[in-house]
Amino acid sequence: MKAKLTIQNLNTVQFTTFVTAIFRLKMKYLIIPSILMLFSCSPECEEPDIMDINSLKFQLDIDGENGFFSFELHHVYLVRFVPFSEPLVADTVYLNGVFPDGPGMFSINDEFPFLNPGSPYYPVYGYQVVDPSTGYVATIDNIELKGEYDGDCGYQNIQKSFVINGDTVDMGGTDTYYLISQ
Repeated sequence: MKAKLTIQNLNTVQFTTFVTAIFRLKMKYLIIPSILMLFSCSPECEEPDIMDINSLKFQLDIDGENGFFSFELHHVYLVRFVPFSEPLVADTVYLNGVFPDGPGMFSINDEFPFLNPGSPYYPVYGYQVVDPSTGYVATIDNIELKGEYDGDCGYQNIQKSFVINGDTVDMGGTDTYYLISQ
């Protein structure tokens, strides 16, 4: 007559073998899904350069019909001002012909032309591009930015608008340079 196998009538060796078998069975069903889950997660990615995406990008028209002459670029300077401030609060940076994005090309953001490591950030200011050799002034103000993350790793600029010399420009969703002519 065979004895019925129950936990009560197992000796220590048999009980250890029984528990190990159950543990291995459960681990098999836990480890495989865990490994699959690790491989199915979205990959890590680099944070998008939101400052560059939200930058206002400008290119001075060089040697065009209404453009700047190459030698005039050495005289161009940028002014940042607080709109409607009394007296006018402003900062100035002289570029001396050195444009960070290429000849006559620059971006306005929290690192250029003025460092804004904290609030207030660059959209609250107005800016002027000044060529003292010709008297030309381009005023850039009323900057509005809107953006959103799309998925795990992306960022999309929805609105990047500004007013330049009275004309409203929206370059949202683009990474192109706005051409400034005299």
